[in-house]
Amino acid sequence: MTAGTVSPMAGRSIQAKVAELADSLPDSQRRVAALVVSDPQSVAFGTLASVAEQAATSTPTVIRFAAQLGYDGFTALRDAVRSEVSGQLRSAASRLRRSSDEPLIEEARRVERENVERTFAQLDPDDLDRAVELVSDTSRRVWVLANSQLAGLGGRLADELQLCRDRVVRLDGSEFRIATSLGKLRAGDVLVSIDTQRHEGWFVRVQRQAVGRGAVPVALTDRLPCSLDLTGGVAMTFACETTSPFESQVGVLALGNLLVAAVVDRLRSDVTERVDVLERLWVDDGLFD
Repeated sequence: MTAGTVSPMAGRSIQAKVAELADSLPDSQRRVAALVVSDPQSVAFGTLASVAEQAATSTPTVIRFAAQLGYDGFTALRDAVRSEVSGQLRSAASRLRRSSDEPLIEEARRVERENVERTFAQLDPDDLDRAVELVSDTSRRVWVLANSQLAGLGGRLADELQLCRDRVVRLDGSEFRIATSLGKLRAGDVLVSIDTQRHEGWFVRVQRQAVGRGAVPVALTDRLPCSLDLTGGVAMTFACETTSPFESQVGVLALGNLLVAAVVDRLRSDVTERVDVLERLWVDDGLFD
């Protein structure tokens, strides 16, 4: 870009720039784009070398990506991402000071209803079918991995899938414990991952390592592109707008409920038999009144 030339992308958000270019980028630059969108903090406060390492690419590729977005090198890109991240952090903090005249109960009702509606509206039926096909395939072991914020929902999803079929494993505990559990992973197994945009480093490492070893990914996340490895698998997104500083979990809960309902529908006769047996056991053991 010559001196005095204004990039056609000037003045636009990083996410808007990436979204416009994503389909035209080579795979190596697309991984950098995914990192910028899904984990902007690592770019905003990282180095050229650390960003290249996290995106599994080279430093020249990161520089070329920055140029594609209209920046004069990595430092300019990092400064722009840092500015946006700082604004986002301020926005999150500002939610503590409500300026809306709408009663909180009504605002929360509206926002959560919109989260569910947006989650279903943006869902591609083909993606759901592919996810259900993978999770319902009883020849495959299913592993369920959730980030720290969504660990409770991950546990619930694993528990419900265990009622539907055998060989469902919940991955939890320390990164060492999870990595040890994944020692039993075999190529063709399914890895269901649940997370949001502020990807935790350990979560991304574990997910990418598992897929690298042959796991087929089924990702539930709040935006695409993301830092996760989706090779050979499928991703479904959920909305998580909120009335507090913390992302809503209503959208991902609805998406998880839908996935389980679709698996039950696919395996209905087997699930019915399993639940009948379990119900008798629960009653005989006095677990319920």
